[in-house]
Amino acid sequence: MNVTLVEINIKPDRVDEFLAVFRANHEGAIREPGNLRFDVLQDPRVKTRFFIYEAYKDDDAVLAHKQTPHYLACVEKLEDLMSEPRKKRTFVGLLPEV
Repeated sequence: MNVTLVEINIKPDRVDEFLAVFRANHEGAIREPGNLRFDVLQDPRVKTRFFIYEAYKDDDAVLAHKQTPHYLACVEKLEDLMSEPRKKRTFVGLLPEV
């Protein structure tokens, strides 16, 4: 399992727009055949900080996700909404076993 944790910091006046943009990406991602989980989380202490927890079956599923229209549209729109570049960490998911 391929897991990615993405930190996204948004400009204070753009949070609602971010949520609309990311909702479309989320809804598309959870329909992908290789997607196991796609959670959008908000930091309770920093309302402009979001974490995306993505779990995919394998590397091929991740590559397929990055070619989808919903992902490409989201990445393009994010540039104007973010207060700093995204931070990504990748992990090997061990449990649950898929």
